[in-house]
Amino acid sequence: GLFGFGYVITATFLVAIVREVAALRAIEPVIWLIVGLAAAPSVALWTWIAGRLGLARAFAIACLAEAAGVGASVAWGDIPGALLAAILLGGTFMGITALGLGLARRLSRGDPRRILALMTAAFGLGQIIGPAFAGLAYDAAASFRLPSFAAAAALLLAAILVLRIPAQDA
Repeated sequence: GLFGFGYVITATFLVAIVREVAALRAIEPVIWLIVGLAAAPSVALWTWIAGRLGLARAFAIACLAEAAGVGASVAWGDIPGALLAAILLGGTFMGITALGLGLARRLSRGDPRRILALMTAAFGLGQIIGPAFAGLAYDAAASFRLPSFAAAAALLLAAILVLRIPAQDA
């Protein structure tokens, strides 16, 4: 659920964030191209990293990288910040999903369908709450900073929680 909340705010509002900054408007079409190009190899990359470090550590590192991208989307307000946000968002969200599903299967005792269903429901709930929260926060402050930093905090919390899984299970 934290991951769903954490990624969806930037995924939903990245174009609006870019449009808010005059210097970034010209690269708006490039931003989604970069997100897509970074997403294409991400599952293979994060699966490879998980093979070296374990699922939980890879998941945590991916959440930290995504949190940095989510923060970058609003912290700098310049082209390098927007490009970094696009690379880190694209390069992590599909990989985190794949790692999370793998970790859920590993943690399940027997048939993994129940834990996968619960995980999917939590993810979906985060995806519903995130944009609603971001819209309300934007209306209150006329900025995506608060919702973006809240999303980054949710991703940091997800990283911390997954690292609490006993090493033999992760």
